[in-house]
Amino acid sequence: MWLDRLVEHSLKDSTREAFGAYVRDWTTADLVERISGNPVPTKVIVGEHDLALTADVMRGTWLEHFPNTELEVLANSGHYPMQETPVALVATLEAFLAG
Repeated sequence: MWLDRLVEHSLKDSTREAFGAYVRDWTTADLVERISGNPVPTKVIVGEHDLALTADVMRGTWLEHFPNTELEVLANSGHYPMQETPVALVATLEAFLAG
């Protein structure tokens, strides 16, 4: 499975100390301070059937901190649009990247 290979690769190419530093940074960093108001254009894509990362969740997180964020809800998709609606996902990504 691809996830197993990803984890295996990550463990093989990392050290216990590096992983510890990464976890410490994520648990102690004030990410809101780091990102709030960041002008970089971003696109947030959610599946219309994703029960966890909904459009409302993204409005309360990403869109609160990144003023140039475009939100798109992919029809007929859940949490894994890369597997559920790959053509629609690629089309929206290509359109965003093309400007």
